[in-house]
Amino acid sequence: MKIVAVDIAGRRRTYLLFESGDIQTSLVLAKDGRSRLMEEMASSEFYFDASTGVLAKVKSDKYDWRQRPVRWFLRDFIDKRLFFQFEARKEVRSKRVLQRAGLRTPRCVAWGVSLNPFNHQGSLLVIEHVDGLMTGEQYFRGLEEPQRDHFLVSLCDDLLKLATAGYMHRDLHMNNFLCTSQGEIIWIDTHVKSLPFEKHARAQALCRSVSKSHLPARYCLFVHDYIQQRWLSAEVG
Repeated sequence: MKIVAVDIAGRRRTYLLFESGDIQTSLVLAKDGRSRLMEEMASSEFYFDASTGVLAKVKSDKYDWRQRPVRWFLRDFIDKRLFFQFEARKEVRSKRVLQRAGLRTPRCVAWGVSLNPFNHQGSLLVIEHVDGLMTGEQYFRGLEEPQRDHFLVSLCDDLLKLATAGYMHRDLHMNNFLCTSQGEIIWIDTHVKSLPFEKHARAQALCRSVSKSHLPARYCLFVHDYIQQRWLSAEVG
């Protein structure tokens, strides 16, 4: 745990960081073309540190303290800062769940919260950046039809590993993970929630997490059938 100065697009901020042993100097964060592509698919802001190449995910407060002072005080000050329920901490906890389940995630370099309660960029997550990756949607779109089924099996196997550990992804879609050129899945949005206790209810919840809003109906049906067959068989659960 250490207090670190962070320059975010020319503005100096101070954060209380955890797991920050790899950070020896202050961070200087800036946006580039990669940041803008990521922000098209997420609600956070993304920056890169030029000296180390690490990726910083910054989550702003939900409310502006000048416009909604009561809501800001209850949600962004008390809940996030006093009770430590800020986005980066939640994501790191979920990341550990995925790692224990055997799923691959980027290495966490540091995570923390702004010491200034009036800094609207309250949550900071710093992770390794791996070049040459594409979003799951980009990778899937570039596959031939037989390869798509093979890739969806790999995706389902990851979901079943997570389910065996008692969890499911809270917001599953193709832009919540990245892919290598060989199709290896790296999970970047790691928010999870607990599955129901009963086995059939777990299978239903897993299927509901893969919806037609994220996959065409034919692939959605393939995923649902595969999950139900595997989960309800003797192999899983």
